[in-house]
Amino acid sequence: MFKTLRSIYVYLAAVILVVAACEKNAGDGTTSGGWESPYDLTGLTVDGGFPIVAWTGITASDSGTWLKEMKGCGINVYLGWYDTIDEVMTVLDNAETAGVKAILNCDELFSDTGNIVTRMKDHPALFAYHIADEPSTSDFPMLKEAVNKILSFDSTHPCYINLYPNWAWGDIDDYLQKVNAFLTTVPQRFVSFDQYPIMEVDGVSSFRPEWYKNLEDIRRVARAKKLPMWAFALSLAHYLEDVTYPVPTLEELRLQHFSNLVYGAQGFQYFTFHGIYRNTPTQVYDRVKNVNASLQALAKIFLGAEVVDVWHTGATLPYGTKALSTLPAGISSLKTSEAGAVVSKVVKDGNTYIAIVNKDYKKDMTLDIAFDRKVTKIDNMGYKAKAQSETIALSPGNIIIYQIH
Repeated sequence: MFKTLRSIYVYLAAVILVVAACEKNAGDGTTSGGWESPYDLTGLTVDGGFPIVAWTGITASDSGTWLKEMKGCGINVYLGWYDTIDEVMTVLDNAETAGVKAILNCDELFSDTGNIVTRMKDHPALFAYHIADEPSTSDFPMLKEAVNKILSFDSTHPCYINLYPNWAWGDIDDYLQKVNAFLTTVPQRFVSFDQYPIMEVDGVSSFRPEWYKNLEDIRRVARAKKLPMWAFALSLAHYLEDVTYPVPTLEELRLQHFSNLVYGAQGFQYFTFHGIYRNTPTQVYDRVKNVNASLQALAKIFLGAEVVDVWHTGATLPYGTKALSTLPAGISSLKTSEAGAVVSKVVKDGNTYIAIVNKDYKKDMTLDIAFDRKVTKIDNMGYKAKAQSETIALSPGNIIIYQIH
């Protein structure tokens, strides 16, 4: 194996470096057991779990009540914007009382940056500064200047900028290049994008064919930049030209956020809080609460984890995705019904998991799976059971996870 004494020394030095890297403690974006996350999540978790964000719709005067209701359905971060710093500070005070964090801005943040950041930065409820939503490429230099100015006064809290979905930002095949240009130009701690895939056209429900391509591209650039990605589910029914975005069912919310999860999302967002709560809980409130409980239960597997690869099964693959042509180690057979599944390989703390999401949000999916190793089955609330080769019906939009031993 070794031809010279020098090659032995080189090999031993490499081993020492690897061991030293594995022994880094959890303060630098690592998780437990000496295992290092691919992302620096310092300041990007809430109470040791995923940040789950609801967008806009709360006045400063209503925030005392509404933020408590938000906390009650498992949302732990509120994002909003206000006219004055006094309104921002009121919301921050009420967020602290409710036990949630906030991503906020006001007009003065950009006109009187030093004074506004000085007032906000030490508040315990502050999660991030809200900077922009869906900027154009021509905005990048201005955003870089704004972010750097804020960071010169507060280098601890991130600056939040959310990006367009691929279908709304010109040529879909240029999307990756635009996201990369944004992250190369504008300092960011994570990459956020919105995409609301479940839609109705002429009364027929489907999900946007570009959706999974969007997840593929964001995952690719996030991995390259070693940044966590944040993604959305739609909670507010509305209309856009000839497209109807319906009131989401539990199954539709599961499909959106479980797909985000198995692609590696580290933050989960809802647009908007008005779809969840409007003086009283809407019909969506309990559905969101259900999904959020699952996300936090599965954080012990996915928070800080590395999503090694993602595949799709089914009669027709979504645009920009790849087929599960070679089975992951430990699985000897995997078949699904026609609509297919998202299949993801996840590694954390030395453990390997295969996560499977039913892409059909209307019907059960038949999953026929066999193993050549011992496995543990984990449901959407993190409950574990011994598993063996089996045929199961996976409910619409739902997730099942197998830990390969």
